[in-house]
Amino acid sequence: MFRPMCVAVAVLFLTTAGPVWAAEDEGEKASPEKPSVEEAMRNIARLGPGVHAIKTDKKGRILSCMVVGQARISTVLGKSKGIEMARDRANLATSAEFVKWLKEEVSVHQANEEEAVLFIEGSEENDEDALKESGKSVEKSSTKMESVAKGLVRGLQVLHKEVDGEGKTYTVVKGWKADTSQGVKKVAADLAADEPPSKAKSGSRSGRAADTTDKTKKPRKDKDIDSDSATAKDAGDFLP
Repeated sequence: MFRPMCVAVAVLFLTTAGPVWAAEDEGEKASPEKPSVEEAMRNIARLGPGVHAIKTDKKGRILSCMVVGQARISTVLGKSKGIEMARDRANLATSAEFVKWLKEEVSVHQANEEEAVLFIEGSEENDEDALKESGKSVEKSSTKMESVAKGLVRGLQVLHKEVDGEGKTYTVVKGWKADTSQGVKKVAADLAADEPPSKAKSGSRSGRAADTTDKTKKPRKDKDIDSDSATAKDAGDFLP
């Protein structure tokens, strides 16, 4: 009598617990995994040119952001030269996107001559006390805004690069941090102060004309672009 009852209880337990365990397993499998840093940076790159992933503090001060710049890869001069030129253009495009964002969507305030504080314009999070702490506003149309923007651009660091071989595009993702920007600005000022004065160009020239004729055989240009990507180790610090 006792043994059949134990068997019945065991069967009932297995039949009821089995679906519960299965549901838990399915729930764990269904939960989306957090993307890796590299995949997250690829997603940022896919958003296209502009400023993304803006982080602010409770008073509305911008702490960090990411900027995407893009350029087309031309293979007219060969693959290597095309990638090199596209990388340079993408870097310039990233800086241009950042400066454009500063002029159109950001309010710049200066706490002193060395520190600039950024706010998203029209944000409800902007704290009046924080604005008072940051000092006078910098007008966007003034030369000073250009100077501030140039100093802030120095703080951009490369976080990710993406080469699309099929679409022949070179994409660069850069990150900006408020604290890093101020340090870079100070280093740049110190380096400028240490530069030696430029020497005057000598007016004497050799009377023999240089032979500019290209006598080398032009090799066949490789125009096939390989897709490639790379992510910096500290890129995760800029992700939301």
